[in-house]
Amino acid sequence: MRALALATALATLAAPAFPQSAREEVQMVLQAVQPFESYQAALQDGWKPFGGDEPLMGLHFVHPDGPDYVSGDALDFTRPSNLMYTEIGGRQVLTGVAFVVRIAEGEPVPEGFTGSKDRWHVHNVEDFVAGATADRPFLNWLANAWLDDEYRSKGDNRGRLAMAHVWVIPNPDGVFADHNRTLAYLKLGLPADYAEGASMEAALGLMLATPSGCDEFIDPDAWIANLPGSTVRQLKNGCAQMGDYVKNALGGSKAEINAAAEAGWRGFDKFQSELLTDEQKSRIATISEHAGHSPQHQGHDHSGN
Repeated sequence: MRALALATALATLAAPAFPQSAREEVQMVLQAVQPFESYQAALQDGWKPFGGDEPLMGLHFVHPDGPDYVSGDALDFTRPSNLMYTEIGGRQVLTGVAFVVRIAEGEPVPEGFTGSKDRWHVHNVEDFVAGATADRPFLNWLANAWLDDEYRSKGDNRGRLAMAHVWVIPNPDGVFADHNRTLAYLKLGLPADYAEGASMEAALGLMLATPSGCDEFIDPDAWIANLPGSTVRQLKNGCAQMGDYVKNALGGSKAEINAAAEAGWRGFDKFQSELLTDEQKSRIATISEHAGHSPQHQGHDHSGN
């Protein structure tokens, strides 16, 4: 299965728009992480999880001896910064990897791979800490001490994390896309080709129907914004209702499933938008440019930062 996934991922690079050197670079990445198709092998090698299982991405892992790329560094395509895993069919599956480069305010996103197909998005660590600790003074003190140790002490003021993904699981939006819509279909036991021609909203809606989908969407945002328990309960109840709506359509055709999933996501997104205050939304938005799991997020090309 993994050999087939690797071959399929490489096949997506065959289009003429992909420079040959970029194909070779991606192949280096995919071959370098083949040993970690085994989740246990990654753990035994020292990879450690952090954060949660991000919808349409997976749980990120970092290695204590991993690279510390900074602006201007050339990427070592055999040494990604993160591995990503998610549960599919009862086991942890390697979905892709991420390269992380620390950049300062005003510095451009990295050149990264040859050509302009790779997509970079930016997490501003300083903004995230400020948003998450706005009403938590002790946590604010701890977080700023961590920033002093991990970023400010390096003397380069590079507290923005530019990230690019390379997908191991074939992705209809390309090997460098920000998210992988196929994961939602695979998690529900649906054919991967149901993602072809479907929208990001459909994939997000299908995630609501997965066993832990509502927790994955709501818990990180609830923590960042320090949402009251009553608000979290309302969000999870609303999410569960939309998830059930999507589940009821899973026996239908591809078109019926995708239409129900789109409606489910739009219903939950509207409910959440109306329930949260502007201040809560602003705090959640500090997490990254993936904030809110917006289907309109387009990431960055080499000209932006």
